[in-house]
Amino acid sequence: MINSGVMSLSDQEWRLLFTELANKRIPDEEIGLAIVHLAKPFDAVRVETAKDTIVGYLNHPHAYARHEAMWFLRWAKLVNQKPALIHALERDQDSDNRGFAALCLAQLLRGTSDQEAIQALKGKVLDTAEEEHVRLNSYGALLEIAENCSGGDFFSGAADIRSVDWKWLGTLS
Repeated sequence: MINSGVMSLSDQEWRLLFTELANKRIPDEEIGLAIVHLAKPFDAVRVETAKDTIVGYLNHPHAYARHEAMWFLRWAKLVNQKPALIHALERDQDSDNRGFAALCLAQLLRGTSDQEAIQALKGKVLDTAEEEHVRLNSYGALLEIAENCSGGDFFSGAADIRSVDWKWLGTLS
């Protein structure tokens, strides 16, 4: 069992936890916490060592493991993993994770006008079959990425689908 109170691991503790995660010997419900422990506090060498293993958890059956793997990508600022976050936005089976993927994209790509992310997020906003909170998170992410302005009201639930500027959305190519 992982001690949730300890955030800074010694090198030996870190290596042991990483080995357990890499060898898939951590119970599903503890994978997310293990990912956080491996990542905090930020250490570039540890992030580099762990990133490929953690990216593999984006396809794990446990929703929280996928969630924390997405968090890791955003937190470690792994911009090259943008396609993995777009994939999660479009295909994760858990709607909370799809919404979280939009938030991660916003935080990772704020102000970049990244066209691939914009197209994926726009598609989610326009998808009337998608859950509203995912559509709203996607719109908030669009504001952050395309306009470099806060999408906070859309992430927090302070805005609803009627707050979307459909005309502006239509201008995004």
